[in-house]
Amino acid sequence: MKDAFERRALLLHLGDALHAIDAALAADATRHTLGDLLNAHADLAAHAWLAAISPATKAADFAKQASASFAAWPAQLLEEQVDYAQLALAVRDNLFADNAAGWRAYVDAMKREVEWFGDALPAQSLPAAQTFESADADVPSADAADAADVERAEEPGEPQRESVESNGRLYPSWPWKPGV
Repeated sequence: MKDAFERRALLLHLGDALHAIDAALAADATRHTLGDLLNAHADLAAHAWLAAISPATKAADFAKQASASFAAWPAQLLEEQVDYAQLALAVRDNLFADNAAGWRAYVDAMKREVEWFGDALPAQSLPAAQTFESADADVPSADAADAADVERAEEPGEPQRESVESNGRLYPSWPWKPGV
């Protein structure tokens, strides 16, 4: 899939996340859970990625976690070289820190639009109780970091993705607009 279409899909997902955050902030934060929000808002319930988050999560907690997850996305998606792994890591570490099954369900939902989403990520952050020595064993090598960079990691025989930056214009046209 072309880079521009992937960025567009991620921006649309960001819009959905902002809508969900808005609904969570409008709810009575002390009483409502994410499950309550999904039951009250059919448009939110239609998003499979929200079902991956524990329905028992308090609305206020969801709003904080989702805000932390997606805060850097706009700036990152406008960078010439997007750190795609960082986009996924922010979501995993904030929304799914203690929910590995939910993370897998979220990645499955995201892969419908962005097929590489969640690929080649380092192991999930270690709990603070583990010792420093055991943490050293899980540090990814420089080769693993290069493999996690989706822009540089290419499978043999895989065509290189077209980048919005490759057309030589300062403001490239988005995929849904004809070239100017």
